[in-house]
Amino acid sequence: MRLKGLLGGFITACSLFVVSCQKPDEPVVLPQANGSQRVEIDMGEDYTDQLFYDFETNAIVYTSPILSWDLAFEATPNGYHVFMNGAAKVLAYNTHQTDITAVNDDPKLPDNKWLMDASCGLPDSTGIGEWLNGGLSKKEVYILKLDPTHHQDTFKKIQLIAVTEDKYILQCGDLRGKNVQTITLPKNQNYNYVYYSFAENTIVNPEPPKNTWDIVFTRYRIIYYYLNNFAYPVTGVLHNPNNTSCNVDSLTKYEDISASTLLGYNFKKHRDVIGYDWKIVNIDRNNNSATYTVNKSKTYTIKNRNGHYFKMRFLDFYKNGVKGYPTFEFQRIQ
Repeated sequence: MRLKGLLGGFITACSLFVVSCQKPDEPVVLPQANGSQRVEIDMGEDYTDQLFYDFETNAIVYTSPILSWDLAFEATPNGYHVFMNGAAKVLAYNTHQTDITAVNDDPKLPDNKWLMDASCGLPDSTGIGEWLNGGLSKKEVYILKLDPTHHQDTFKKIQLIAVTEDKYILQCGDLRGKNVQTITLPKNQNYNYVYYSFAENTIVNPEPPKNTWDIVFTRYRIIYYYLNNFAYPVTGVLHNPNNTSCNVDSLTKYEDISASTLLGYNFKKHRDVIGYDWKIVNIDRNNNSATYTVNKSKTYTIKNRNGHYFKMRFLDFYKNGVKGYPTFEFQRIQ
């Protein structure tokens, strides 16, 4: 089947900023635990979208612009963590002040001194961090730095007021403005997160219901801690945070991985286990070009939200010499 998708190189400019989606594909019969299926994804030219893929139906179930959101709020009843869109280069700074009207100045910090989320996507690794104390908000004001390419006003300020089982309450406004507004974000437990866009000034829906997908081809940010917290945008694969875990095996052949092999695996909740480095980039600085080589020795095993196990490996990144056509094979093994 031919699927329009997203998965690209390290340096990609994204400009589309209008929320859109496509209707989910019709479900098909669940693959049996024998025989691999081969999937080719047509990425397109600009890599502006993220695509949510489901192994059980062998289909992309949802597509949305990568830059359509800025903040994501955990939607579970006990959830309270706040995530930032790394693809949109959102950064945070905790002023430790509690009067939002008194926060009006740019802290003038280099980007590596701002707070950002780790690529693992775990709740304890967010840039905004623990804004609650004993279940109550510390009411600290954060300054958010947005990508000036996509925002007329680069800086916003937010104050997280409260969170309950069914909603968030926060205040936000332009950093140098006095137009602070109170916003209520209802939680929807059918989804992983409640997403908010400053450009749209409203809740957006860049993700499908959490029980409909396994992995997403998207763009995110990695942090080189050994390079003074240097942040770098990459394009790769993240898995669903909803009861999904993953293992990578570069020693066992894809054909030899079976249900019995699972006993020796360490399945991790880190969302970036598949990540971006299943492909190797070779940069020719003289010609300002890059080529990609797929590492076929890496096999990823995914335990999805239904407790089913699938193995996958990438086979190619080109079609007729043109990059942007990642091909992978997968098989249900339990």
